[in-house]
This record gives sequence, C-alpha cells and structure tokens, in this order.
Amino acid sequence: MSPPKRATHTTEAMRASLVEHARRLIARDGASALTMRALAAEAGCAVGLPYKVFTDRHDLVAEICHAEFKRLADASGELARRAGTFTVGANLAWFAEQLLDSPAVSLAQEVLADQALAKVVTARVHDSGAGPAAFETVFAHYLSAEKRAGRVAPDIDEKAFGFLLAGAVHNLIMSGDAWPRPTRRLLGQRLAAIASAIAFKP
Repeated sequence: MSPPKRATHTTEAMRASLVEHARRLIARDGASALTMRALAAEAGCAVGLPYKVFTDRHDLVAEICHAEFKRLADASGELARRAGTFTVGANLAWFAEQLLDSPAVSLAQEVLADQALAKVVTARVHDSGAGPAAFETVFAHYLSAEKRAGRVAPDIDEKAFGFLLAGAVHNLIMSGDAWPRPTRRLLGQRLAAIASAIAFKP
C-alpha cells in the first residue's frame, strides 16, 4: 500500500518555510553555503525533508528567486506609498537596499551560468511581472509621485532618472566580489546627493 500523498497546502507551507530558512542561510553565509543538507540543519528538520518538497537544489533556487520577485514587487508598491514621507534620498536608499540585500542577488551569477535554471527563473519573472527590467519603471513612478508631492523639480525627466538609478543598482548587483559595492552609508550619501540635485527649489 502506497503512503498517502502530502496535502497541497501542507507542501506549499513547507516550501515557503524552507525558502525563508534558505534566505537566512544565504544572508548569513552566502549563496555557496546553500546545500540541501545545510538547509535541513538551518530549518532543524530531517536531512531528507527538503528533497520531499523540492526536486533538487535547482528547484530550490528557482523557488527562492520566485519568492524574492514577489517580495520585491511588494517593496516596489511600498516605495510608491513612501512618496511625501521621510526624504527622497532615504527612500531611494531603502529601495536600493531591498534590491541589493535580496538573496536573489547572491544567486544571480549561479542562475546566469546555468542555461536550464536561467530559463526557469526567467519564465517566473515574466509570470510575476517583477524583475530587474521592472525597476526602471518603479523608480520613475516613485519620482513622478514625488513631483506631485512637490519634492522633485517639475522639469526633471523622471523616466531618465529612473533609467539611471536602475542601471546603477543593476551594476552593483552584477559587479560581484571583484568590485565591492559601496558601504550602506556611502550608498545612502550618493543617493541623497542625487535626490538633492533633482529636488524642487522654490
């Protein structure tokens, strides 16, 4: 007699829980530390459990990226809602940190190096509508909202600055360890300088 199938909602909950543990593991030890055995230890579960809900490590990586795309889509909405609050520089720095601190960034080189994995991840990007290509629009929409709030000069081309900001962050994402990114403080200072340059000056 075959064992009963695991309920779909239970499997989804287990996948979500293991993805969250994987995020913590990557944040602490780096993407290279992510193995199915290390994930089981991080989650405090049996070594074989990750294999019961993920086909293999590639399936796990694709699921982490998918979860991150959804989280970053939520962060994009939060950036728009921040218009008129805090400072423009602080808001830009907050969103940049959301992107740069994402485990999907740590996994980017691995994904790009594996054609099959890249195909799966790219398909999920298109399904969710959230991914690197969307960030230019996210920045532009935010700057447009700050225009309406009177904090960005009316003659500023928000689409052009969205393009520049997204490109700068993407460069930091892809640079890797060979070209260390600026410290959080320095990144904040540079984004604050950009915000000051485009600010409305009565």
